[in-house]
Amino acid sequence: MRTHWIAVVAALALLGGCNSADQGANGGKNGTAAAPAIAPGTTINGTVTFHDQIPISQGAKLDVKLVDVAQPEVALAEKVFDVGGEPPFTFALDFDPSKVNATRTYVVNALLQDGDRRFVPALNSPVLTHGSGITVQVVLNAEATPAEKLKEEFKKLQAHIGGMKTVNGTYTTDTASIGWDAFSETGAVRYVRVNTVLDAGGRNSVYYAFTKDGKPMMVQQKGGALVGWDADGKLLVNEKPGGGTVSDAELKALADDAAKVLKMAQEKVDAGKRK
Repeated sequence: MRTHWIAVVAALALLGGCNSADQGANGGKNGTAAAPAIAPGTTINGTVTFHDQIPISQGAKLDVKLVDVAQPEVALAEKVFDVGGEPPFTFALDFDPSKVNATRTYVVNALLQDGDRRFVPALNSPVLTHGSGITVQVVLNAEATPAEKLKEEFKKLQAHIGGMKTVNGTYTTDTASIGWDAFSETGAVRYVRVNTVLDAGGRNSVYYAFTKDGKPMMVQQKGGALVGWDADGKLLVNEKPGGGTVSDAELKALADDAAKVLKMAQEKVDAGKRK
């Protein structure tokens, strides 16, 4: 009986050795080849789509990069494409395999610039290592333009004026009677409403918004133009109802009016502090 069990153990050991040799020869279990540590090839092929389908102007720039997620500021490969029309957009990005480390994680980053609007990746798009290949689909989301961000900031400011301190006043000119009220926080005027009643008949209203450091941010004529500037004074919004834009002369007049309105309101806010 002892001799019988020794023979069985020996047979199992021999079988195990054969299986190990077979696995080692084929690189995987049951004769299947193990996935390579780095996907073979020298070109990444991909498509770029959008979360929301938005037509792209001809000549928009699509910047595609291969990066290590631990060092995204350093591109292993990069190429810029001119695109336009309806996505998806295809690309081919050549890279040097000798620069790829099998232990690292790599992704394709894409940035599309269409005028003032940017499209940025919604998710990471891994390639090359840890089972990822050399084909990829990149999904981009549209960011708000600087003009859209400014208009959103203006809306938020308007919604917030109910919690601000107020001052108001009236005055007359040769042709009209004007009433105004201003809204301030931490001692700085942020929003002013000016209502004008014309002696000849008719009325109009203009709303002024200012940054925390006293710069014009937005001017809105009720039923009329909407103009706005960034913190550096660059014009971002210039719109008229039904299309068109405000002329340079009108822009200057609106900016000058905003400065006068701010001075008038801030002086009254400051006077109230001294009491």
